[in-house]
This record gives sequence, C-alpha cells and structure tokens, in this order.
Amino acid sequence: MFLLADQNFYERLKEIIFNESTLMQRLCYLQSIHADAYLCAGVIRNLVWSVLHQQNYSIESGEIDVIFFDANEKEHEMSHQIYQKMMEEFPKNTWDVVNQAFVHTWYKTEIGDTISPYLSLLDALKTWPETATAIAVRLTKDNELDVIAPFGLSDLFELKIRWNDRLVSHAVFMHRVVSKQFLVRWKNLKLVSKV
Repeated sequence: MFLLADQNFYERLKEIIFNESTLMQRLCYLQSIHADAYLCAGVIRNLVWSVLHQQNYSIESGEIDVIFFDANEKEHEMSHQIYQKMMEEFPKNTWDVVNQAFVHTWYKTEIGDTISPYLSLLDALKTWPETATAIAVRLTKDNELDVIAPFGLSDLFELKIRWNDRLVSHAVFMHRVVSKQFLVRWKNLKLVSKV
C-alpha cells in the first residue's frame, strides 16, 4: 500500500531492510507470532536515514514500534502476547505494541479532545506527525516485504521532514524534530512545508 511512483524507493527500502540482519530477525520472528503485525515508525525511518548518511545504525537496543489492527481484541490479549514474546526473544529492545483499533480509547489531542476510531492501519498511519515516520513494514508468508505508506516513500528517501497536520499542531511537530534531534543526527535532512 504505497504510491506506484515509489516503486524504485520500494526496491531500495527492501534492499536496505533485507541487508539489515538484526531487523530481519525481528521481522521474521514477528511474522511467526502475528502475521498481520508490522514494525513501523522510528526503526524504519532511522535505519533508512542512517544508511543514506552512510552512518552505522544499531537497532539492537533501541525502541521498536509494532502495530496491528484488530477491532475484536479482548482485554489487550494479543497486544500483551506480542509484547511478551518480542521482549523474551529480543530483551535489549524497548517494545511498544499498539492495536490501532483502540487508540481512540486513550489518545487525546494536545487540547484534550478525543479522536475518532481508526478504520484500518492505513487510516491510522495517515495521522502520524511526519510523512517519513508514517511507514510500516512486515514480511509476508512468502518472505516479500509488505509496506503501508499512505504518503509514499519519497519523503523518506529524499530526506524530507514534512509535517502532517491531520492530528498534531506545528508546535508538536517542531518539538519532535528538536527532541529527536533529527537535524543534528542527519545533516542532510530538509524541513519542508506540510502535506
């Protein structure tokens, strides 16, 4: 689920991910415990930006986000199960597992408003603060790379930090840019206007 114009970027993303053995280990294990769960956000963005800056990047002790969508999940059972299994297999990572079907039950905007329920993972990713962060990947059963990227892959590979105004304010976006040290860690990034 990405823009057809991004086919070359998809092939490059696949090459980067498949060449990163530590990420592949986590993708393979995740696929074995939940075939419809995805790794997403910073672990993908940071890896690609580091490769494009010819920097070493280790995911072995970083935070990794996992998302899936199941409106029928009871008592967060699957979320806890995925979290527990990923922690047992890869204890050095910090795991954040979120069923996007229930984000509306706990997420509040910066002014305290609730949000509408998401309809799918694609719908959820459309609200993420930066276009280059709104990317999720999983391995299929035949070891292909499935990608959800509602804004495409061009901003990721063209080193653009673009604000998505659907959910967060520009102030929140800029706080993320500064607190995550995007422009310090990756010198060739460019801040661009919103979607």
